[in-house]
Formats: sequence, structure tokens, C-alpha cells
Amino acid sequence: MSPEFSRLVEGAAEIAASGRWAAVKERIRHLTANPEVDNDWWITLFASLCFHTCSEYRLLKRAHRENGGAPLLAWRARNLLELSVWSMYCAKSRQYARRFYEDAGRDELGLYSAFTTWGVVTAQSADWLQPIANAKQDLSQRAAAAGIDSLDGVYKRVHEAAKECGLGDHFSLYFTMLSKFAHPTAMHILAPPDEARDALQKDCFFSQGCLFFTGAFVALEGQLI
Repeated sequence: MSPEFSRLVEGAAEIAASGRWAAVKERIRHLTANPEVDNDWWITLFASLCFHTCSEYRLLKRAHRENGGAPLLAWRARNLLELSVWSMYCAKSRQYARRFYEDAGRDELGLYSAFTTWGVVTAQSADWLQPIANAKQDLSQRAAAAGIDSLDGVYKRVHEAAKECGLGDHFSLYFTMLSKFAHPTAMHILAPPDEARDALQKDCFFSQGCLFFTGAFVALEGQLI
């Protein structure tokens, strides 16, 4: 592995070795046990971001350690890229954090709507469609109980969040690069076998994933500690 790649990998590993990650987890436990007024949603959001960031980083390390293929490492790195954007976005302001928190409902509503559209187009029975309608109604009620007035409108897209964090160009480059390998694109499918190239790609994707993990962690640590 090149010195530059090693530097990124070691930087991420140092977060756990130094006790910083343990301190963040302990802070989450404290906040969960002692929530302030109207702060439950904020704790849930940042605790969830921490959980998924840590989980993806561990899966990235496992994929590299067990000699997983370049597509798997690219996929894990891309997940960490998106998590780093959302962590930075939510850390910018409480308003941004609330927007992302409420988008969970919009995501769920969009999924129900997709099933409804498919059901209508394929002439599914009313018995098939009714549970989806019931789920949408239940979602609206849960949203209202959580203080969310409306789930209308589109959810915040990750490339828009990246732009608002000043990372638009960087995100576009890395998202495009990683996507070319995370999916069975023509370029990837038709590339001739090359062990040296594959090894370099794996190290590159691993180190980039470590970089994105570090970025996400720093943003989360800044909010929680």
C-alpha cells in the first residue's frame, strides 16, 4: 500500500485507538439517559449516524482484510462518502439536522407510493392495495405525533447536501468514481483481468473509505462531545 493510502488508513484507525470513538459512544449513552426538552429526535439522529458510520467502517475493514473484491470495497466506501456528507450536513445547524430527521418519513412515503403506483399499473386487487394505504395513514399519524406537520415535498438529495457543505465538486468526483466500480458497469465488466490493477483499486477504495469515515466522525464528535 502506498504511503498516502497508509496515512488515510492509519488516521482512521487512530480514532478508535485513541479512545475518541469510545468517548463519543459514552456521550450518546449519557444523552439518551438524560434527554433535554425537545431533544429526543436530535439524540436519535446523531446516535443513528454514529451507529451506521461505525458499522460501515467495520464492514469496510473486514472486506479489505478478507480480500473482498473491488466492487464490495467501492460500495462500502461510497456508503461512507454519503454518511460523511449527512454527518457534516446535520452538524451545520439544528435546522439542517431536523430536515434530515424528517426526511426519514418522506423516504418511507416514497416507498409506499412506488408500491401503490406499481399496484395500480399491474391491476392488483383492492385487498393488495389497502394495506399500503393503511401504512401511509399510519405514517402520517406517527409523523404528526413527532411534531412533523407535513411529509409533502421531496427529500434532500445527498448531492445537494454536499453542495451546501462546500463539498459539491469533491462529492461528484468520488461518487462517480466509486459508482463505476460498485455497480456492474460496462467499463468494469469489459476490463481485462489484471491482478496488480485490482490490488491497487482495492487499496484505493479502502483508503478513501477510511478518509470518509474520518470526516464523518469528526463532524459527529464535534456535535456530541
